[in-house]
Amino acid sequence: MKSKVMDNLRERMNSCGTKTIKYLLFVFNLVFAISGLILLVAGIVVLVDVNDYQHFVQDRLMAPPVVLIVVGSFVFLVASLGCYGAIKESPKLLNAFAVFLLIVFLIEVAVAIAAIAFKADLQDALRKQLDKSIARHNNADMVAWDSVHRKMMCCGIQGPKDWYDNLNRTMPASCCKPDLIEPETNDCKNAPPLF
Repeated sequence: MKSKVMDNLRERMNSCGTKTIKYLLFVFNLVFAISGLILLVAGIVVLVDVNDYQHFVQDRLMAPPVVLIVVGSFVFLVASLGCYGAIKESPKLLNAFAVFLLIVFLIEVAVAIAAIAFKADLQDALRKQLDKSIARHNNADMVAWDSVHRKMMCCGIQGPKDWYDNLNRTMPASCCKPDLIEPETNDCKNAPPLF
């Protein structure tokens, strides 16, 4: 009798512990899936935003948002597998989930190391590309710069001085107060910068 009661109690405790672990694993994976969706959306937003400035950006600078989209999608799929495996209590699915989770962790470590290692290179490449576009001062460059100035409420890379250092020594209209723009040239040679 005593043994039967103890066995029943052990079974209930194991069942309670298993259910707790099952639901904790489900909640963890739900949070993981949401973070994957956030990465995915962030990558898409950055990619769309960068497309507005694609005139300035080299192809290698387009890689980070694409990496965010790929990693976000992979994280979401792995987390979905974990949620399904937890609910179904399937050892095979949970083992596959553990392997994929390890892969995600290794990818995150590699991306973090690459971001730290190449941060200065990416910044230098972007700076050189922006400097070249200011020096060229052609119509396509000016349209792109006007968009950047208005959206980011800035003027030039480091400031209005960037424009005075170019060949034409003119600042674009997007840097000026509208009433100070010279109608003939559509620039603000003698006006203070707007931003």
